[in-house]
Amino acid sequence: MEFKSAEVEKHWKAFWSENGIYKVSNDSDKPKYYILDMFPYPSGSGLHVGHPLGYIASDILSRYKRMKGFNVLHPMGYDAFGLPAEQYAIQTGVHPAKSTAENIRRYRSQLDNLGFSFDWSREVQTCDPNYYKWTQWIFIQLFEHYYDNDADKAMPITALVSRFEKDGTNEVDAACSEKLTFTADEWNAKSPKEKDDVLMNYRLAFRQVGYVNWCEALGTVLANDEVKDGVSERGGHPVERKAMLQWSLRTTAYAERLLRGLDTINWSDAMKKMQTNWIGKSVGAQMFFDIVGHDEQIEVFTTRPDTIFGATFMVLAPEHELVAKLTTPEQKEAVDKYLDYVNTRSERDRMSDVKSVTGEFLGSYAMNPFTEEKIPIWIAEYVLTDYGTGAIMAVPSDDDRDFAFATKFEIPIIDIIDKSKYPGATRHDKLGIMINSGFLDGMEVPDAIDEIIKRSEEKGIGKKQINYRLRDASYSRQRYWGEPFPIIYDEDGVAYAMDVKDLPLELPELDDFKPTAGGQSPLARHEEWMNAQEGFTRETDTMPGFAGSSWYFLRYMDAHNDEEFAS
Repeated sequence: MEFKSAEVEKHWKAFWSENGIYKVSNDSDKPKYYILDMFPYPSGSGLHVGHPLGYIASDILSRYKRMKGFNVLHPMGYDAFGLPAEQYAIQTGVHPAKSTAENIRRYRSQLDNLGFSFDWSREVQTCDPNYYKWTQWIFIQLFEHYYDNDADKAMPITALVSRFEKDGTNEVDAACSEKLTFTADEWNAKSPKEKDDVLMNYRLAFRQVGYVNWCEALGTVLANDEVKDGVSERGGHPVERKAMLQWSLRTTAYAERLLRGLDTINWSDAMKKMQTNWIGKSVGAQMFFDIVGHDEQIEVFTTRPDTIFGATFMVLAPEHELVAKLTTPEQKEAVDKYLDYVNTRSERDRMSDVKSVTGEFLGSYAMNPFTEEKIPIWIAEYVLTDYGTGAIMAVPSDDDRDFAFATKFEIPIIDIIDKSKYPGATRHDKLGIMINSGFLDGMEVPDAIDEIIKRSEEKGIGKKQINYRLRDASYSRQRYWGEPFPIIYDEDGVAYAMDVKDLPLELPELDDFKPTAGGQSPLARHEEWMNAQEGFTRETDTMPGFAGSSWYFLRYMDAHNDEEFAS
């Protein structure tokens, strides 16, 4: 007897669908088991081999757990917002909503043909207004809160305003972009716009000028992983570093909690180590260097303050705010040429390229506060503006990159640590006896670190400090196919969150998805939508591709709740 597999498969797939075999109820006495797949971006090419490679394994586990008596949640959905659909629209004129819907139908057909046991009743699509209503709601919560370090949690921004009205910044310990100091009288005398600017310094979702990867051809900001060798990963278009007003999320406020949280989860040691390195906690010192002939100082953060006697030059990030001021007329042409080069390099390229050594002397000098010697100030691409302070004291005898830089540009190298007692110790190891270091001579490195911090505090030029490699997340994109920000601005430019009851703020229909001149989103063309409320204008940037895909695993558990994002 012939086994007609196609007919059998067709019959049972229809049976599964009609009878909701894999539909899961939240009300069950069975033990719960949640098996989560990374949901796909519905591209025009359909599934690729990597999709079933992972989905088959998770489906096997899902079926096994069901047979073992578990109430298994195994959902699926689509990460449907993003740049590819918009680029396709620009090239073909097909609206992103239409192409995305067609692609989703193709994906669903392919997934069904593979016979996976997904609970399709909980399907989510990040481009569905019923879904991104809650993405916008989450953004509003971030906008209306700040991180109180004393309470170790987010608190309403209205509570911070009350503290400012009563006591100014006195005893306020909050995560912020810049340390501010003002009295209650000074706060109360500020204009609404000035108050708005101050609050942006504290909000968890905030707007500020920052350096981003700007692609003129695509008309949008790109994340570091969307840039390779100075061009966009999609299309190969030139990318430059550009200062732009952008929305960001203050992820740095949660650095310490993220680290502590790793102790409470059942992850592999390798995964925990990777996350620990990504967060990148460093204990060191904040130090200030005077600049010869200028009133400003250069602030640095260093994990090795003990090496200050070996600091023979300083390096600023090319984007550092002091670069223009410290560039002498004689060096301006060379510095400008170097800045043009750096603008073509993404942060990832600059961090990963350890073989190339590039830089330019600004023509100015700083004063080493302990040797009291003048040291030249350079700019170099290996220093990043938004890591630490965007400036370093360079100690070539004890840092590989500083050593390569000093060697290439013939800058003095002073040995300051005798490691002969520690065979195998490298430049990065905090081991050895201090030499050529004045009052630190003869000390072991750990003791020298404590001593130099103590002396720095006594001189008023530094203090102990903790830093993190983790940086705030850039959250603005100058494109159409993404979640609109639920933010409006009054005539003075003061930002306000929309009323939650008015969500979702839906994307308007557009025929032209091309970027506008000056780096504005295509939404800026829709003046009726942009100026829908008298006296106010809407934010025209949209959220990044990861906005909706950052929380979909929570929505699966309560996919049809119209009152809460999840309960």
